[in-house]
Order: sequence, then C-alpha cells, then structure tokens
Amino acid sequence: MKKQRKKLSLLLAAVMVIQSLSGCSPAKEVPKSSDVSKAEETVSVGESQKDNGKSEGQKTELKWAVWSADTQPYWRPIAEEYMKQNPDISIELVDLGATDYSTALATQLAGNDSPFDIVAIKDSGSYISLISKGILKELDKDKIEEAVYGETLKSLTWQDQYYTLPLRSDFYVMFYNKGVFDKAGVPYPTNDMTFEEYDEMAKKLTDTTFGSETYGSHYHTWNFCVQGMAAVGEGRNSLDGDYDYMKPYYEMVLNQQNNKVCMDYSTLKTSGLHYMGAFGQGNVGTMLMGTWAIGTLITRIDEGQYPDLGEWAVAAYPHKEGGEPGNTLGNFVGVSVVKSSKNAEAAEDFVRFAGGPEGAKLVAEKGYMPGAMSDDAMDVIFSVEGFPVDEQSKEAILGVKKIYLETPIGENCPEIDQVLNTGHDYIMTGAMTVDEGIAYMNDEVGKLIK
Repeated sequence: MKKQRKKLSLLLAAVMVIQSLSGCSPAKEVPKSSDVSKAEETVSVGESQKDNGKSEGQKTELKWAVWSADTQPYWRPIAEEYMKQNPDISIELVDLGATDYSTALATQLAGNDSPFDIVAIKDSGSYISLISKGILKELDKDKIEEAVYGETLKSLTWQDQYYTLPLRSDFYVMFYNKGVFDKAGVPYPTNDMTFEEYDEMAKKLTDTTFGSETYGSHYHTWNFCVQGMAAVGEGRNSLDGDYDYMKPYYEMVLNQQNNKVCMDYSTLKTSGLHYMGAFGQGNVGTMLMGTWAIGTLITRIDEGQYPDLGEWAVAAYPHKEGGEPGNTLGNFVGVSVVKSSKNAEAAEDFVRFAGGPEGAKLVAEKGYMPGAMSDDAMDVIFSVEGFPVDEQSKEAILGVKKIYLETPIGENCPEIDQVLNTGHDYIMTGAMTVDEGIAYMNDEVGKLIK
C-alpha cells in the first residue's frame, strides 16, 4: 500500500492543462456594492483587526478571503493550527459566499488598498485574472517543497512563477449507490469500464415507472460534466478551438436524457437541484463527480441528511474503448498571497503551511483530497470515518494515472469557457442540434484564439 500511495503522489502530479470548462466561471454580472456587503461575512478566528495589521498585543493580523467558512470544514482548523504554532499571528476569515465568490473577490480587490492578505482561489479563470492584474504575489520557489506536489504544482505555473499552492487537488470518480444496483440485479461498476459499458450499465439501472423512478446516471448542469468526458476520452485540449470530438459524448448523454436514464437538464436548471441532493435522494445509480463530494457526503450523512441513500462507494472514471483506465478530470483549490499586503512575508509563510504537508493532513482529516499528497495524508484520509475503504474504492483513488484539469491555466480561459458553457446550454436544451452547437463553439472560440 505504501508503494501505491507513493505512486499516487506521482500520478496526481500528472495533471494536464487540458479542459477549459465551467470550472472557469462564465462571465457574471458584477454585484452592486450592497450585494457584496450582504455576501461578505467576517468569521473571527483570531484577534480583532487593527490598523496596519497590528493589534494592541502587537500580533500580526492577517485577513483570509474564503467561501463557505461554516460548511467547508478545513478553513478554520488550518487557521487555528497555524495560530497555535505561531502565537504572534492572528488570522481572520472573511466569507465572501460560495455562489459568486470569484466575482465578489475581484470586486473587493479592485482598489489599490486590498482588504485581504491571503485569498483562496476557486477557479483558474479568476486565478489568471488576478495574476494579470498584478494582484497576486509571486511565491518564493526556494521555500517551497516542490517534491510533495510533483507536476501538480507545475501545472499551476504562470510564466515560470508560482502564484498559488494547491490546498486541495480533486479528481473525478464514479459515485454509485449499491442499493440501486442490488435492486436492479446489476453487478457493481469496475475500475476498468469504457464509456460504452458505463452507458449500458446506466440504462439497465433505470426504472421509468411513475412514482418510483430510478435514474441510472446523473449529470450536473456544468458544461464539463459532458465536455470533460470528451476531453478525458479523447485526450484533447479545449483551448484549441476544435470541438468536433465532443459529438459522440453529447449524443450519449442526450440519448440518456431522452430515455429518462438521467434527469432532464432544463428541469435541473430551473429547479436548481444540487448534485448532492440528487444523489442523496437514493434513486440515482451512478454520478460522475469530483472527490470533494466524498467529504460533503460524509458530513451530511453525519448530520442526518440523506436517510434514503443507503450504502455507497466509488469506482474509477470511465475511459474510451482501447484506452487505459486511470485517466480522469480534476481541479484545484489554491491559496495565494495578495501582493499589496502589509504583511506579505507572514502571509506567504501561512500559505506554505496551508498548502503544504501540514495543511494537507488537516484537509485529509475532513475527507478531502489535499494538494500536497503524501503517505501520511493518505493514511489520514483512509482513516476518516465514513470514507469508502473497500478495496475497489481504494483502487479507484490510488489508481489515478493522469488528471485533465477541467479548468486550464491559459489565456482567454474565462472567455472561451463562456462560449463553451453557452454552447453546452444550447445543445442540452435542444435550442441547437449537436452539430449546430459544436459549430457555434468552433466558430466563436476560433475568433478568440486568432
């Protein structure tokens, strides 16, 4: 197992900047200042904030912008542990909300005097935007333990500089409800399934009986839930402006939708049903989703939610016929220093802690995959109560070979993603045929990359 775990750190390192998908948040309307004020909630972890970053007790005060401070279980423990080890530092979490975090963060950082010393990075689009505006500080490479990240950290490099450390590094697996499989008499998924086998399995799990519907698969409304399958299956880069390779994957999902194998895209958009709520209902057989959902499931089940879910586990992401298992989709959560911080040196030390091996163990304790992968981190994560530890689930997690980022680090990412998201919506709602939607994406992205 130790050998496998060491292998995982290298496998997770094989991150490729391939898929510019909806992790790059589409362009959104910038909220009015009153809206931002409502979304912003200060969560005190340290002493109260004083001028020039100093309190009366001469502690160095740091402000850290995050989202979902009360529901993401690792922000606060990381800050508290760092302050325990560094009693001269006080850290204040500022919750900007999850829904429009990147927009709210950009608005808060628009002026010359930043209210934050440290910021959490939620998507590559905002990451590149903050770098291009000169807001993020270059991190000192000589003080970073690069070996614990492998190529993962290098994939976040911009012009040969590091501007963030990955607090988390998640990848997609197949969540499945054992009860749905047992009821249908269908064997559980394996860690070596083609997309065609996955499609047939989902159909066999489906029950369209009114009042007792069971869905063989579930796709959230994000564009990369379909486009990501195409990227992984075909080994493609969504920044290249050619999306013909996506056609068979859209045809598969639309066929499932038409036959009620999965929930209707338009209905999901209208209802706003969260993917966790859909899977938690207990009538969904499989769901391709990121490993971040493992920690969320554990937490919500502990809280008494999802009483109808029953026993669940994970399997590996499907692959193309003739391809090797172990390739998947993924993303990251970063932590960065604001260049204008009056306490940039202290802020960078905290970033190295939060995004390094010590922070990794705190992230793993909550059932989330850390960015700094190590044997210790894997020991911790597999010991979390409720984490799937059957041999197949372990193999699905330890057997990852290559991660295609759903959100690449590259120019025009937000603009390209807006086009891809719009094209996805056109196709899934039936406003355009698959061919028309792909032609739209080819044409519009082509204009951006000329």
